[in-house]
Amino acid sequence: MKEIGILVVFLLAGGIYPAFADYVEPTAQEQQLYNRLLADFTKLSVQKTDVSKVLESFSAPITISFPCDSDDLNSYVTAAVKTKLAKFDNNLSHEGTTTGGIYSWKCSITSSGGKITISCENELMINSDAILASTERNQKIKQVEDLVILYHELLHGQLMIDAMNSSDTWHNNVCNKTPQDDLDYSYTDANHKVITPLQTEFATQLVKNAGGEMKIEEVTPEETDSGTFIKKIGSLYDYPDYAANGIEVSARAYNIMNMKIASEKTDIVLSGTLSNTTQSGIVWLYIFENVNEEPQTKIQTINETPKKESTEIPPWVKNNAKWWSEGTIGDSDFILGIKFLIEHNVIVIPPTTQGQSGPQEVPSWVKNNAKWWSQGAITDSDFVSGIQYLVRNGIMQVGPTANVESVPVQSNSTSGIIQVSSGTIQLNNYWFEKTPYKSIRVEVSGVVDDSKTGAYVILTIIKPDQTFFELKGIVTKSGEFIVPLMLDASSLVGQYKVVAKYNAAEIGAASFNVE
Repeated sequence: MKEIGILVVFLLAGGIYPAFADYVEPTAQEQQLYNRLLADFTKLSVQKTDVSKVLESFSAPITISFPCDSDDLNSYVTAAVKTKLAKFDNNLSHEGTTTGGIYSWKCSITSSGGKITISCENELMINSDAILASTERNQKIKQVEDLVILYHELLHGQLMIDAMNSSDTWHNNVCNKTPQDDLDYSYTDANHKVITPLQTEFATQLVKNAGGEMKIEEVTPEETDSGTFIKKIGSLYDYPDYAANGIEVSARAYNIMNMKIASEKTDIVLSGTLSNTTQSGIVWLYIFENVNEEPQTKIQTINETPKKESTEIPPWVKNNAKWWSEGTIGDSDFILGIKFLIEHNVIVIPPTTQGQSGPQEVPSWVKNNAKWWSQGAITDSDFVSGIQYLVRNGIMQVGPTANVESVPVQSNSTSGIIQVSSGTIQLNNYWFEKTPYKSIRVEVSGVVDDSKTGAYVILTIIKPDQTFFELKGIVTKSGEFIVPLMLDASSLVGQYKVVAKYNAAEIGAASFNVE
């Protein structure tokens, strides 16, 4: 699957630093980059946490004041928060990573007559050298990454401002401060427990708007051998809309070093080593259609149907035919490729020609045809005739329409026909309360029959607005699976439906409500 382009984008790390170094003006390059990012950011229509207050603090101080209780050490608190763009300080970068930006909280406390005054002269730093030096072949991904950097740092400011405005805990704490005490900066979310799901959802929407897909992969310590791992993270068949030209995959990782993405036949495989072997690694995968790859072959439709304009066939289908003929991949993998051609009208199989006879072995000459076709020794029409034979004689069941749920095929292995599995699913809860700045964890678990090592269960989550996304979970040898579903604080309220599929067939569905 040479169509997969590999690019590992630098880590978008961010942080807050209550430091008091002298202010240094940003470089012209940093100022220009910030202006461009801000202009693009303000034009966005995607759903995101409101960061308007921290943006306002760039032009004028945000003033926050509130009275204290009678038994508090102080009687009144006034805070003024202002933010300036500053020159990036490499000394504040995260060790071992490339830092895209930094939001620094720099507050001082004074007290007079029981009144506390907090003055914050905060700084936003943008690492223009790293951002502009980032080589991303797909400029859509590059723009997403850049906007995530800005959003990430603005959240470090906005979350603290929100706490200063509305958190009773923070109010009670500061009402009993002395000028010698430190402020509680925990609301800046230096550990990214709040920011990570917010920026993940933000990036997902940006990628979707740009015409791609984004998925999150977690590598747990249990999946590694002393931190080192190799993990299948997808397949070409996961992205049928892109398969005509191949797919381009880019990735960003947290807590993973020496990360590589490679292709093994039709599988997409991730490898690397956990930096901290006690914590999971997280990978963002960006999937776009490879617009640079030129299709290589064409195929004609079957004679019994009206002739249609010839359609380009993806090169990976011929690779599949070769591997199938050699026994490298099984019947089911090969049929998925044929099914793709049928569903996209590259090959048209009339419903009236499909046979209903019992299962039979795939004749050896069909595999020979597949091998010769992959080598260019026979024509497309000769190969199609072999596929037509399988359909007519009931050896390959493709269904009467393009939207086929399953493809049972006679296998040459001792297992016989590939059976569609059944199973059940359940949720850890069916009602969840939406809380500001807190993610909701929905645990989807269940059991499938006829489980196979390395197989996945596919979950389709349908949101209240009827949009959807998919998650993938590993099925154990005993047929069990557990898939965590994370919804961030900006998720929609209403009913969500979870549909589980295994071996391309639905095994169960469940619903839960977010209120």
